[in-house]
Amino acid sequence: MPPWVQYTEKPSNTQYNEIPLSADEVVDLAAAFQFYGFWRIDLDTGHFFATEDVCHIFGLQPKKGPLDLVAITSRIHPEDMPVLMQIYERASQQRLTYHSIYRVRADDEDYKYVRSVGKFRDKPGTGGEVVGITYEFFAQNPVVTFFIDEKDI
Repeated sequence: MPPWVQYTEKPSNTQYNEIPLSADEVVDLAAAFQFYGFWRIDLDTGHFFATEDVCHIFGLQPKKGPLDLVAITSRIHPEDMPVLMQIYERASQQRLTYHSIYRVRADDEDYKYVRSVGKFRDKPGTGGEVVGITYEFFAQNPVVTFFIDEKDI
């Protein structure tokens, strides 16, 4: 399956205010049961910065500062990489929000599906940056429920 992408100019989703939930609670809920990491690409330098969960998704050791783009891109399925490069270019040129589904190497033989949601962000005095989140897809089993006890966190 080739990567899939959708662009949007939809305004920010603030439905969580209707419940109400804090922005921190929204992130905590979304990230509770899978790797769910944040990243940014500085468009002037090409540097890629990412949180620990993004590193785990790509099978890399977490580190402070810019990550090795060669190591990251080598983990992406070769058929998906050119499309992802086009996505970043279009998002940065047209200042769009997007989401895409693509494959990342899971082990020596298999790939897993991940979803990235990103958007262009102005950065004064620069060409801007693309920021986003990436998370893994997991097989769903409707009869299994997992709970986290906050005392264990």
